[in-house]
Amino acid sequence: MSFYLLFKVLFSRKVVTTLLLLQLAMTLALLLNSVLLAQQTRQQLNQPTGLDLDNILLVQLKPTSAPLRVYPALADLLNRQLSAVQAIPGVIAAAYSNQSAILQGGNNGNIYVSEQQERTNVSTVPMYFVSKDFFNVLNSQVLQGELPQHSVSLDAPVSPDVVLTQSLADKLFAGTPAEGQQTSRGRVAAVISDFYGQRSGDHIMYNSVQVAPPYGVDWGYSILLRTTPAQTEAVRQQLASVLQKVESNIEIFHIRTLAEQHQRLYRNEYGLAMLLTILSALMLLVTMVSSYSSTHFQALKRQQEIGIKRALGASKSVILLELLSENWLCTALGAILGVALALWLNQALAQVISIPALNWYLPLVTMMVLLLCVTLATWYPAAIATRISPASATKAL
Repeated sequence: MSFYLLFKVLFSRKVVTTLLLLQLAMTLALLLNSVLLAQQTRQQLNQPTGLDLDNILLVQLKPTSAPLRVYPALADLLNRQLSAVQAIPGVIAAAYSNQSAILQGGNNGNIYVSEQQERTNVSTVPMYFVSKDFFNVLNSQVLQGELPQHSVSLDAPVSPDVVLTQSLADKLFAGTPAEGQQTSRGRVAAVISDFYGQRSGDHIMYNSVQVAPPYGVDWGYSILLRTTPAQTEAVRQQLASVLQKVESNIEIFHIRTLAEQHQRLYRNEYGLAMLLTILSALMLLVTMVSSYSSTHFQALKRQQEIGIKRALGASKSVILLELLSENWLCTALGAILGVALALWLNQALAQVISIPALNWYLPLVTMMVLLLCVTLATWYPAAIATRISPASATKAL
């Protein structure tokens, strides 16, 4: 059957064909972007973090009493809290920090090699002010130098030494040894293995750490604990009561594992991917039902025409191919419109969330899936139409 005749048949029923084309286009657009978003979310959730997510607990809290938020009372509070949580059975190491790992954003700023700002400046790098056991909590591997062992006051004449993650050291010093080099944040004491810092930073693995007390805790601070795998949940259950016994004038915002923190960081993408997937599945189901109904209706309407063709020698396979070709052409036209609609939807979603641009192969794969679903939906009514007897179809002639 020629394309001209196929087009003629399709557009002889303008309303039905137009509705089917719109439905197919919307289905493809939703399906494409839901697959794209699901792929990205899966990659993000499975990307290396450099952390033992399941066995590191994060406590986010702040003092409710104003005197406890400033030194020296704050230093005493931090020391008492660390001593208490380290005494909990199952805790391997504990440390305070001005902020947690695995955040959307937080305390950050630029960093560069001294006297080489224009060439080496990195604009958004998290700044961690921590106690010395912070590296034990993260189970960091020391790649260069030695870790600072004593907390240095931020009011000291000389800035505390800085510890860089490997990715940041490579960026700043282009593969040359970083130990002893001077940066805008202080002298590099050590380079450690990468860990996930802030999603909104220049790079999730760019981090600088200083063993020093936090500037202030008006917005709260973090206590991080590494536990033995079998006792993570048991330690979690005790943390709130232990910290309240140390000091009742505190507010505990949350206690969660870094695995839960990681999941929450991508919950918007995950939720939207699930919503689009469900909508795509429903749209695909409705499209299949519509294609089935349309083909069944057309087969009944064209019984006489099909019977005459059978009487003139057309085989069942020819009739079947003809009916399927009409649906394949309609699906192809709808898919072309769907790709254009998918591009628009992709750009609209990019204004709200992080979503990659459409690649060249995903539309082809999605079009094949849509074509397969439409074929499955229309096969049965098309096959029934081939069974029309030429004699019964021509009785009215």
